[in-house]
Amino acid sequence: MSDPLLEVRNLTVSFAVGGALNPAVRELDLALYPNEVVGVVGESGSGKSTALLALMSYLPANAVVESGRILYGGVDLLRADRATLDEIRGRRIAMIYQDPTTALNPSMTVGAQIAEVLVRHLGMSGDRARARTHELLRLVQLDDPARIPGAYPHQLSGGMQQRVMIAMALAGEPDVLLMDEPTTALDVIVQAHILDLVRTLHRQIRSAIVFVSHNLAAVAQLADRIGVLYAGELMELGPARQVLEHPGNPYTRGLIAAVPRVGVRQLPQGIPGTASRPRPGVQQCVFVERCGLAADLCRTTRPALVELPPGGHVSRCLFAEASHPRVDSRQRPTVESRNEAADTAPLLEVSRLSVEYRHGTGFFGLGRAHAVRAVSDVSFRLPRGSVLAVVGESGSGKSTLARALLRLLPAAEGRIAFEGVDIRTLDAGSLRAFRRRAQIVFQNPTSSLNPAKTVADIVARPLVLHGVARDDRRHRAADALGAVGLTESYLGRLPRQLSGGEKQRVALARAFVTEPLLIVLDEPTTALDVSVQASILELLLEQKARTGCAYLLISHDLAVVRQVADEVLVMREGKVCERGSAEQVLTGPAHPYTVELLAAVPDLPGRTRPTADAES
Repeated sequence: MSDPLLEVRNLTVSFAVGGALNPAVRELDLALYPNEVVGVVGESGSGKSTALLALMSYLPANAVVESGRILYGGVDLLRADRATLDEIRGRRIAMIYQDPTTALNPSMTVGAQIAEVLVRHLGMSGDRARARTHELLRLVQLDDPARIPGAYPHQLSGGMQQRVMIAMALAGEPDVLLMDEPTTALDVIVQAHILDLVRTLHRQIRSAIVFVSHNLAAVAQLADRIGVLYAGELMELGPARQVLEHPGNPYTRGLIAAVPRVGVRQLPQGIPGTASRPRPGVQQCVFVERCGLAADLCRTTRPALVELPPGGHVSRCLFAEASHPRVDSRQRPTVESRNEAADTAPLLEVSRLSVEYRHGTGFFGLGRAHAVRAVSDVSFRLPRGSVLAVVGESGSGKSTLARALLRLLPAAEGRIAFEGVDIRTLDAGSLRAFRRRAQIVFQNPTSSLNPAKTVADIVARPLVLHGVARDDRRHRAADALGAVGLTESYLGRLPRQLSGGEKQRVALARAFVTEPLLIVLDEPTTALDVSVQASILELLLEQKARTGCAYLLISHDLAVVRQVADEVLVMREGKVCERGSAEQVLTGPAHPYTVELLAAVPDLPGRTRPTADAES
């Protein structure tokens, strides 16, 4: 094997908080070789982004590098001066960030931002820089030179913004590309296109890539080798197929078991507990508190990396050599679908619903407005105790439909009957009573939870609005937290003191606290780790079984939908293009668009996929 392009040796990084050092990365060793893709996976807080920022020497001011070196071309990036780093960043090592909305400059056109890299690192100017900018945009499959270069970031879709970020990273012709969760916020079709683009570009430009993600299935599509991080430590590293099919670490096996399958209705298994941090001076396995195979020795001994056959595969586990069976997801519990025919009267019945947005009124309301139909002629029935999933890519009208069902948006046409009463006809008092029995959980809990309020205030807020006595509110809030797996100790915490999974559980508790009959779930697991996602899905099914409520699940993730939905409604451009049982739609789709959605879902190697018959 050739010499590594980039080499991390014994890297330990901590953050100084409140006078103490909190470890983020501990004794990390990793080498990146020419023309290879290394995937780095792990839950939130595992140290993935810290390691990536260290590779660019972009660590924040409170980061303390306690030990280690990061070598590129004989230069230690952790100790290089600013002039040296300026020559390497963007030119030799480039980074693609998770959120292009915040990474792109909103006050510059995307063409100017790409050209800036060409001027700075390659000395181009004028027509030459403009021509190369157009070439790069075509390379990332944005072939509209009359519009794209002169557009500002906000004028492009999320997928287009991510392609611009990739073009900027490629502009300096780097040897190494660092990709930090580049597909996390994208819908399944755009994600598939970005993964295909990265795969194609890798063949063309021959750069080495570090692909960081919590989406194990996405990493599996690209990586030659996979490294698994937990609590800042490298738990496993080896050839991708070997790691995925013969994992040598219990944590890796837990991540794999948490990945949902689109082809089989089997509930994924979450990893118990929450990610921990290594405690300085304590010699034990960092995963010991969550590991179902832990022994007494694991609590007194920190394991070293052990090499597994056939070579090139290492695992940090005291029992790694004796415990790396092939992963078999068929052991997961199956989930029974509900039979709608058992109910004669649906909880919710929607008939020919349409929703419009009005645009173009001009300054001061002058000018002629025109209506844009975001949802058109949608009909469905939702029985009690069942789950209806509404799927489709971004812009298909899913969230607009969800908000219209709760009268958070006005409907232009149609009927929305809840327990036989059209909610479009309700007066203010009746609407308030309806909203006690119908709740919504939004996609992003960080933005939907008031940062200035405690968990107790957040969860109890619906009770305040519905006139529940003060003495009863805290008790019911505590009960709601208990139902979602959080203890009463969380009542006094603020949202910033919670992990992403804990925030989503608080959002669910707020929705459950009024004991609603209908809960609209708008992408409730999109931004979560697969292990947290699996726990949330299990929680939702437990709550449904306990209370008999019904869910309307908005999602673009068909693998998640397959695990919990009884029926599926597929939307495109505001219209329903297919509807039926989850079994029918997701294993034998009849519409070409549904086939396209299914084909875009990433999966792990060795799994069989459903046979999609577009002719049926």
